[in-house]
Amino acid sequence: MDAIREAIAALQQETATYSDGVHTWMNIMMVMFLSSLAFLPKKGARWILAAALVNGAGLILIKTLAPHLSRETIGTAVHLTFWTLALAMIWRPALRRARRAAPRTMYHRLYSVWLVAASLVMAVSLLLDARTALGWLG
Repeated sequence: MDAIREAIAALQQETATYSDGVHTWMNIMMVMFLSSLAFLPKKGARWILAAALVNGAGLILIKTLAPHLSRETIGTAVHLTFWTLALAMIWRPALRRARRAAPRTMYHRLYSVWLVAASLVMAVSLLLDARTALGWLG
């Protein structure tokens, strides 16, 4: 348990050093992903929430097991792995067809707008992560 507390403290310390722009982006992601709770009956929302939860758990678990790795390194690896999977599952043809066939209620319209916005936030983050990962290659 101490190792987990130390990992969380280390992650928080590193996060505190990030620029205001990075903090703003992280807050935007947090709001978008936590707002998935309003749409939990929808599969896409559950994928977004699962990706956010895996991200948090992955950061803590990997930092606990490999404390020498930076938050940026861990976050980039977790994002590229699990967020890519989440987006692929959200936008796979079967789910797109199901969304098109759903009744056009106000809730469904709000969900559709939210899903596109949350997916765009996730995709932009993945592009930034890909740029970071490419930087590791030299």
